[in-house]
Amino acid sequence: MKSYHYSDGQNSFGPITLEELRTKRITANTLIWTEDLVTWTKAQDIPELKDLFIDNTTPQKPLLASLPPEHPIQPHSTEKTANPNYPKPPKTYLVESIITTIICCWLFGIPAIIYASRVEKKFYAGDITGAERDSKNAKKWIIINLIACASIWLLTIGIFGLGLFASILF
Repeated sequence: MKSYHYSDGQNSFGPITLEELRTKRITANTLIWTEDLVTWTKAQDIPELKDLFIDNTTPQKPLLASLPPEHPIQPHSTEKTANPNYPKPPKTYLVESIITTIICCWLFGIPAIIYASRVEKKFYAGDITGAERDSKNAKKWIIINLIACASIWLLTIGIFGLGLFASILF
């Protein structure tokens, strides 16, 4: 079943079904997102929601008349654009997480992979703060993984070095 997310300009809500979305007070300009869409799209541009706006001859008032300048929700385009108004998702660190998990310690690499894999999904769902938080957590677990790996290697080399040194002396 297809799930929808909608935004009031500051927060995103969802996932909800199409029937639940029809009961919400959305306008033609309300931003909608589903997993099928790459960007946040106006409700009037989504085929299954067009019938909500056909009978309305008067302009509809959006849920929030204006977005605060410090937290604008803008649609994200996968195309490279010179327009700075389109925010980019935070760095996911997914590749780094996988590499450190394979090379180093899987115990500390798994949380890094989990956090890294959630960054883009949260960003495209409108949870920019959550995406940034998961990005920072992924980086933190990568660093923990590298420190744990280096500590284990140094401890192992130290123990074998002492054993080798002791075998030479005795």
